[in-house]
Amino acid sequence: MELTRPIRIILFFLSAMWLTSCAPTKKVWYQEDISSAMVQTDLEACTTDPQDDRKLAACMRAKGYLQISQPQAELLAVRSLQEEGLEVEEIAQRLQWSTKKVLRYLDEDYDLPRTASLGRQPVEIAMKIGKSAVRPLIYDLKDRDPLVRSNAVKALGAIQDPRAVEPLIKVLKDRDPLIQRQAVKALGRINDPRAVEPLIVVLEDKERRPYVRMSAAEALGWLGDPRAVKSLIVALDDKHWDVRSHAAEALGSIKDPLAVEPLIGALKDKDVTVRGNAVDALAKIRDPRALEPLSAALTDRSKLVREKAGRALTLIAGEDFSDR
Repeated sequence: MELTRPIRIILFFLSAMWLTSCAPTKKVWYQEDISSAMVQTDLEACTTDPQDDRKLAACMRAKGYLQISQPQAELLAVRSLQEEGLEVEEIAQRLQWSTKKVLRYLDEDYDLPRTASLGRQPVEIAMKIGKSAVRPLIYDLKDRDPLVRSNAVKALGAIQDPRAVEPLIKVLKDRDPLIQRQAVKALGRINDPRAVEPLIVVLEDKERRPYVRMSAAEALGWLGDPRAVKSLIVALDDKHWDVRSHAAEALGSIKDPLAVEPLIGALKDKDVTVRGNAVDALAKIRDPRALEPLSAALTDRSKLVREKAGRALTLIAGEDFSDR
């Protein structure tokens, strides 16, 4: 009987039959939300020459299939059936497996083998696998291929497992600045206090690319740790507007009174985004010291800043300043 959504579960059985002779690592073809009948049809259509594995692979990829390890495919199949509401015994019966094998894949502490390179797969695959993918992804952080490292970093940030914090901190020194930035964002998403000091170091490092330091300021705002306040205040005077603007935004998220005076100073920044973010930050902190400077911001040359200042004054003073 078919499930309410198209089944993925027969996929690896069919694939294994076609790939046993050419794939000792037991990689199989995978595509989400596709019926078993369609998989079989596509495999048959692509196997015009049983001796030409390259043509088969090119044909299947053109149809949207990915080649992934068998443990990955099996895990995805079990989790998919679980999402459909099937119990362990029902899953085992559907897959014709032992209950023990099904339970292994349903165990929250189950880790895929390190040989299952997830950094070479689209990030969405690792995200669907979840915490079971963490150890292989951590291993992939050391891969020579920057695309593999990048995928692993993004996936770890999406999964948000604390085990990835220390490995991602090491990636902050990756030779590729784009991967450094991705690691910064991943650490911000995981929201672990161990990341605060390393991210402060990144923010303060003027040798880093501005977009890396900008992301560090943003991540520190997500973390909301007061330890970052002094460094973020210094960043309000950074020569790069994007670093200054994200520093102002982060200070608003942390809501430390120490930031009020520096943010008031940022209301005179030459960049409109910085001034707007400073207004928003002061609105979040709601300190009476900001009333007079925000009143002055009602005459800012930017309409956006003027509107934000009116809303900020309303929040702090409880009086409608929107028409002034």
